[in-house]
Amino acid sequence: MRFRLFKPGRTTWLLALGLGSLAWFGLAACSGEPFTTGGASGASGNSSGGTNAGSGGEGESQSEAGDSGSPEGGSGDAPNGGKGGSKPNAGSGGKPAAGCDCGAGQYCQDNTKCQNCADFSRLEFGTPQKLSTISQNPTSERFARPAASGSALFYVSGALDNSKILYASSPVSGMGIPVTLSTQVESGVLFVSGFNDQNLFFDRRQTGGRKLRMAVWTAPAVLTKDALVPEPINTADSDDYSIAISPNTGHVYWMSTRNGTPELLWEPTSMSAPPAPAVLDLKLKAGSAQCARSGEDATPWVNLAGTVLLFRNPSLDESCEPNDSGATDLFAAPLNSDGTPKAAATALSSLNTVGGMSTETDPTLSSDACTIYFASDSGTGDFDLYKASRN
Repeated sequence: MRFRLFKPGRTTWLLALGLGSLAWFGLAACSGEPFTTGGASGASGNSSGGTNAGSGGEGESQSEAGDSGSPEGGSGDAPNGGKGGSKPNAGSGGKPAAGCDCGAGQYCQDNTKCQNCADFSRLEFGTPQKLSTISQNPTSERFARPAASGSALFYVSGALDNSKILYASSPVSGMGIPVTLSTQVESGVLFVSGFNDQNLFFDRRQTGGRKLRMAVWTAPAVLTKDALVPEPINTADSDDYSIAISPNTGHVYWMSTRNGTPELLWEPTSMSAPPAPAVLDLKLKAGSAQCARSGEDATPWVNLAGTVLLFRNPSLDESCEPNDSGATDLFAAPLNSDGTPKAAATALSSLNTVGGMSTETDPTLSSDACTIYFASDSGTGDFDLYKASRN
């Protein structure tokens, strides 16, 4: 069964991503409780960037494209929007929080008490720190995604028409090295640990548009078994890109233009006869309003247990109209066990920048969920990578 994902049959490939194939993946189902939501509301999509203290340090481990194997979800209210503040800056990095002595997989909330990073009832972050070593002007860097171990990251470097996938084993001290051929234009990289085959997913510009691909990555930069992701994830005469996968639940999320305009699709693949891909009914809070997801690319990311979805969306006012010239902000939505949104998404306001047409994009949590990675252009069009610790 080594080449299972390469078989053309729809059901066979989808089952390879589903719960029925967890043993084949080498993964175990998450035993934690689902991410729940309550009455707390988040800030609107144009909230300002964070000024909270308590930044610093990498996640304990980034061996998964999602979170660690610890129980996900926690309890309580939906993730709130934070307090807002100034645009991302380099921060102070690496300094322990003053009022806590927290263990692995915990963060110091408001410098007063330790909380489990696997509890998503609150999603606030300290001051973002620029990953200066791999953020090289004037080249844009995006899609920072945790790799196989430690602080290692995959990321995408270059303009949209010339972007490459790189791997950095130590982002704080060295540049990344190319993973694919220099002649190829690729983006949306996602590493999913635990698969026996195809652990690296990405999209490539090729004849017929952007198409999702899968391959086997071996450190530091060996890529084998590069192949198209089969239908129905890819379809002819459309762009399919920006994939997110929760292998514990078999839920797949991605962008597609198959219906004429860019849509965020999803499919539960754990059933013996999975339904056709459908548009994800994703709403977000903008002040007191609830607005439909919009934009050409949500750059979605879902954690291993499939309990929280991070994405970007144009900043919206309470009339659900774009503001800040269409710049995008970061949002988080709790998910039901069936993969659908449990509640409207709320803005990650401690990371978003108000005004100045600053675009925040590509949110991703570390494997222990204690650190977030994202990209921001601060209104310049040149993206840099940032990380921020839970707060």
